[in-house]
Amino acid sequence: MHRALLISEVLSEIFAHVNENRSLQTGKKLLSLEALARTCKAFHEPAMDLLWADLYGIIPLLGCVPRLHQLIYHTGSKLPSLDWSKGVDPLSEHETHRFLHHAARVRSLHISCSADLHLFATLPIETCMFPRLLSLAFIVRRLQHKYLYIFLSPTLRRCVLSVINSDFKSFATRCVALEHLSLKIPEWERQSADNRTLLSDSVRSCKRLVTLSCLPLDWAAWKHLSDLPSLLKVSVCEPRSASRWSLDRDIVNFAHFLNVTTLSFDVNTAAYAITVMQHSEFPSLREFEVITDVLPCAEAGQLFRALSQCKANQTLEHINIAARFSKDEEPSFDSSAAVTQLFCFTHLRTVQLDLHHCIHIDNDLLLEVVSSWPHIHSLKLVDTKMPPTVTFCGLFAAIRLCPHLHTLQILMDAVNIDIDPAAESFQHTTLHNLDLSQSDIEDAETVARIIFSVFPCIDRIPTQRDCWNAPIGFYKKWAEVNRHLGYLKSSAVVGGDITGTVAKS
Repeated sequence: MHRALLISEVLSEIFAHVNENRSLQTGKKLLSLEALARTCKAFHEPAMDLLWADLYGIIPLLGCVPRLHQLIYHTGSKLPSLDWSKGVDPLSEHETHRFLHHAARVRSLHISCSADLHLFATLPIETCMFPRLLSLAFIVRRLQHKYLYIFLSPTLRRCVLSVINSDFKSFATRCVALEHLSLKIPEWERQSADNRTLLSDSVRSCKRLVTLSCLPLDWAAWKHLSDLPSLLKVSVCEPRSASRWSLDRDIVNFAHFLNVTTLSFDVNTAAYAITVMQHSEFPSLREFEVITDVLPCAEAGQLFRALSQCKANQTLEHINIAARFSKDEEPSFDSSAAVTQLFCFTHLRTVQLDLHHCIHIDNDLLLEVVSSWPHIHSLKLVDTKMPPTVTFCGLFAAIRLCPHLHTLQILMDAVNIDIDPAAESFQHTTLHNLDLSQSDIEDAETVARIIFSVFPCIDRIPTQRDCWNAPIGFYKKWAEVNRHLGYLKSSAVVGGDITGTVAKS
């Protein structure tokens, strides 16, 4: 054996290359590592470390216990039955040591089946079975969450959980190195006020968070997060079954999130997000998202105003604000003022506004929108409850100011055609995705000629009816537009003209 292979760092680098080789399927990687582990004593340890580094489930580790191996693989199959551990006694002290021998090698672990966790029922609460664990996903039923303690490690950096319970309070103290915390609570899982308080208290115990995804927190937790220089991303997700939680009674001071770059809310109403934004500053914010069940026009105005005052004028690049459902209210034709609140963000590259009764865009306002956002790459302005008044003439005047625009989705008046497609010489060559399919039309052939003349990179308009609640007439008309576009594209290629200019007959 070459002397270089006796150096552990060199071996680890070689074996890591085998493990990270994307040309090999997962099964072949494992077989290669198994072969290396059996080659010689020098290869055994580094190969075994990689072989056990990433696990989906704990059955492979349980299979190292002779008594359990017979139960798991008694049929000779590599896949055990789902109820193989039913009625099986917990691990003995000797079997636990056998289990721990390989568990110490595990760096990433995903637990989604709780049927086997009762085998650890006799382990003391201070047990740390995975002392080198870096990443844990523990997605199990509430009753089995009591076994979380055996998977917690002082080296843990990333953790995904599905339940909040009383054991959660020891989580942060046992995982002092935690950087990424995500709570994926099922929609049907109701959370009590005590659980929310427990979550907020636990978050305040985390000192090194970089990313956080969780339920709504109290203001003390938000204030703690604002003092973490490491924090970059915060995501708040409120289950549909959750009761509303107001922050107003908690707020006693202002929060400055100096380094947070991404902030998102998926909530039932915008009230919680509005309150957070009204009492916070995010001078490094680059991405902002709010998804709500309903967003009345008045709340949209409050949200946009709070966002405009959070000190992110020079950094914000991506905005996504949407409402899933429409709330019955009178259309507000002063709603254009809500959009103008966002004009201060001059570095925007992506804007997606999908609302109801909140966006009334006409030709003049569209021109003002794109003038304010000269770097825009992707633009979505959709409000199916407001009458579309943008015309082709107004659309083309606006996109002349958007040399980088790649994707556009907008509602417009495609019935009253105010340009001559044969006379239009302007072409926008960077637009590759155009969605006008929620706009009503009458003359499909003329609309197709207009699109073909001005947008040479557009082959078709999306017509997936499952993506929006448009009448079937819309679908048929835009399908007809696409048929005409296909004919025009074919004719242009046959005629040697692939620039998009309509050939004169």
